[in-house]
Amino acid sequence: MHWRIHGLLFLLTLTVPGIAWGQQSPASSSTPPAKAPAKKSPAAQTAPKSKTDTDAQEPQTEVSDPEADLQLAVKSAGNDNAALVSNLEKYLVRYPDSPRRLAIYRGLMQSEVQLHNQKLALDYAERIIAIQPEDTQTMYVAATILEQMPDDASQIRALDYDTRLIATIAKADPESRPDRMTLDDWQASRNKFMLNLYILRGRMERHLHRNDDAVKDFTQGFHLLPSAEAAVNLGEIAEEEKHADEAIRQYSAAFFLAGLDPEDTALNQYFLRLRVGNLWRFTHDSSAGLGEVLLSAFDKNRAMAKADQPPPAAYNQSVTDPLQFTLRKVDGNGTVKTADTRGKVVILNFWTTWCAYCRTTESLLASVRSTFTGRDDVVSLSVNADEEESLVAPFLKEQKVDGTLVFADGLDQAFHVTSIPTIIILDRSGKIAYRAQGFAPDDLADAASAAITKASAAPAP
Repeated sequence: MHWRIHGLLFLLTLTVPGIAWGQQSPASSSTPPAKAPAKKSPAAQTAPKSKTDTDAQEPQTEVSDPEADLQLAVKSAGNDNAALVSNLEKYLVRYPDSPRRLAIYRGLMQSEVQLHNQKLALDYAERIIAIQPEDTQTMYVAATILEQMPDDASQIRALDYDTRLIATIAKADPESRPDRMTLDDWQASRNKFMLNLYILRGRMERHLHRNDDAVKDFTQGFHLLPSAEAAVNLGEIAEEEKHADEAIRQYSAAFFLAGLDPEDTALNQYFLRLRVGNLWRFTHDSSAGLGEVLLSAFDKNRAMAKADQPPPAAYNQSVTDPLQFTLRKVDGNGTVKTADTRGKVVILNFWTTWCAYCRTTESLLASVRSTFTGRDDVVSLSVNADEEESLVAPFLKEQKVDGTLVFADGLDQAFHVTSIPTIIILDRSGKIAYRAQGFAPDDLADAASAAITKASAAPAP
């Protein structure tokens, strides 16, 4: 199940008088306990009572304390859920109109869930909803329990709860979030909950053979937050309806989004790989071309995920001349202005943390830099082109990269860098004197050194 009920919070509502939903403690509003009888003198204890005294004496009655009885019911159960259920049910028989009834129902619902008594948990959930019709958490509990029941009537009831939840959460006001929760965190939590609701409703619609409605819900959930479960369901519907290409596309998306839980055969990457491969071979008679489809699915899902994130800060957006760029230093200590390199020979090494061959290129460039050590007219910039800049600092703790380390900040686009690594040498006027892109040739060190020597020998512009 995708939901949790916190027992500790429930126990707090029972054991701390007067805090549950703003209600006053029953103990504070009930009749005070009777005072202890005064101690009698020996004479009074032995003297026989007259008939009149006996007639005048009021019958003894036991004074009950609902709050104390509730405390005892909870504490005496300890961590035994079955005992807690028994104690609370007996308490409700004794105090059927207890003002703490709602909290007690919540505790009974939680305990029955932990005891795997789903029907009893559902009964208490629906009692809570009858008292608090807008209780979204309990509605979700009721919907998830009903969805596990095989009969159509239960699915329809669950569908109603889920639809009410979607409408309620869609209207949620971000200003009502807790003070310590940021707007981004609130939005992320809301989107995740909405995704679960769309998937839950889609599964019930599939059960009821309403595939068109299910496709709409799974698709809406997927666009809200890319999900392997939504993609698998869309793939299964497409496969059932003989739309093999669409099924392959959805299974491929699920393959890249799924985790590696070996017990979850529906969302396990290995099983998804077998499923999409089998369907591809069935429709194409071989595995040829499947790799391109998988890569395309990966790129599309990554693009969707990025679209849901805040756009990265744009640097040098309005600058067209590469020699007018301002580049951030990787260590965060200042910037480098490319205009300051005018009149000098510049070695540009474009690299990323994920590029294995960049390490080989770096070792070749090390010999080039050593050749021109001490030359003020030769500048070396190691330009990082990672999209995830947070990966750079940990990488540099393990791997050494020489030169002045800067982020690309658009410089890679200005020089049309399409593959990594790329080595560019600029002459004194800022024109490209040498370029090695991708898998560098074996003579990189010699060729780059020769280009630097030739460019530095030319007169400054």
